[in-house]
Amino acid sequence: MRMRVALLSVVVLACRLSDAAWAGQPDSPYMQPTFERLMDAVTLRVSFDDASMVPEMAEGDEHQPNVFASSSKGATGPRFAEGLVGRALVLGTGGATYPRKGNVLLERRGAIAVWVRPEGWQRPNDHNTVFAMTSRATFYLQRQGPAVDKDGRVRRHEAVQYLAAGPDGQLTCITGGSDWANGRWYLLVANWSWPTFELSVNGQPFKGRSLSGMPKPETFGNLVLGARSGQKRGLLDEFLAFRRPLALDEVRLLHTTFKR
Repeated sequence: MRMRVALLSVVVLACRLSDAAWAGQPDSPYMQPTFERLMDAVTLRVSFDDASMVPEMAEGDEHQPNVFASSSKGATGPRFAEGLVGRALVLGTGGATYPRKGNVLLERRGAIAVWVRPEGWQRPNDHNTVFAMTSRATFYLQRQGPAVDKDGRVRRHEAVQYLAAGPDGQLTCITGGSDWANGRWYLLVANWSWPTFELSVNGQPFKGRSLSGMPKPETFGNLVLGARSGQKRGLLDEFLAFRRPLALDEVRLLHTTFKR
């Protein structure tokens, strides 16, 4: 496994998760013995702690991100703020696209985990907010903003969604609750072992669905973190991808260790 750790502009290469790979982060919760089994399954980690989109760990040979700014006039790149751990990406200010091969194993079994803190989410009308997706829009985590017409009729329900496309191209959705509070951190863990997939929010039991069949190999594009709306919609922090689905006790370990 190749790992890249950004430290004072120096890239450290290692063959396994070790003390050397975490130089500069000796107090990281990930260094606890209880995290060893979980971290051995990591294929990609993006923490944003150095105020950049560069991954700290990447298993794929190609891992450098293609960074993009928001759609706002004069925007030069993603913005960062104090996060759950270190720095975090400000949603809506830009993001990056990552080569998926070897890093996020969507064509096989796997999982992703990410923390989100809503800011400026409005009701009864608001826009969607994408957290993570693939470039072909066939796999993504997002908040669907609510919509109510002038007569008070609901046109679109608010929901946090995990969507994936089956062999027919149709999206199947798992919802992870609604009415998330601004200023509070939420942990999303998305498992897949096609044709089934499942979602856990804040360490709660997984909700599962099944696609109509196995996705085609060409279904998935590259991984995209962040969005270019130009509106600040919250924070995204501690993105992790895994080579296998996570067990509920592993999800709860993440949640109880970092929750605020």
